[in-house]
Amino acid sequence: MPEGPRRFLGQTDLPLSPRGVEQALALAKRFAPLSVSGVHSSDLERARQTASILARGRDLHVQEHKWLREIDAGAWEMLTFEEARERYPREHAAREHDLAGSPFPGGESLRDVEARVVPGFQRLAADAAAQGTGDVIVVGHRALNVVLLSHLLGSPLEDAFSIPQDYCAVSAIRTGLAEDGGRWFRVDPGLF
Repeated sequence: MPEGPRRFLGQTDLPLSPRGVEQALALAKRFAPLSVSGVHSSDLERARQTASILARGRDLHVQEHKWLREIDAGAWEMLTFEEARERYPREHAAREHDLAGSPFPGGESLRDVEARVVPGFQRLAADAAAQGTGDVIVVGHRALNVVLLSHLLGSPLEDAFSIPQDYCAVSAIRTGLAEDGGRWFRVDPGLF
């Protein structure tokens, strides 16, 4: 993320900052003892770089998925929060009133993100369970992560950003088959 005031960074394809590389390397050390059977990533550069660092030395190919992309911030992309409020007062007020359902001008809403990430994650979880070999690393983005975690936790989408997800945050999602044949999930958001 560029230095300075906070900006809306959605699908602008920026590389990791030097600090981001440091965080990914530190995370790779923490993940070293895990038996990892797959690494999945957004196709945006910053996520791909993180996933590549996490996959090093594991003889794994990073699998990229568009459904793991960050929210599309549309016309607000790279604007500061203040610039968005000044340039788009009506849309800003609508998002303040309905964060989950109101899209960025020319972009997505949290509900739009939910509609693409939940089916993608369910397919990935089912495929990983069918293979039954080790943990799977999934590298996404903040808005995408909190939307998925909100869904899995059964929390209101309007409260998604209350889930801790700093840069390079880790959330453990455990899954298994329920007695009725459905899939259960246990979520530990923002572990480290």
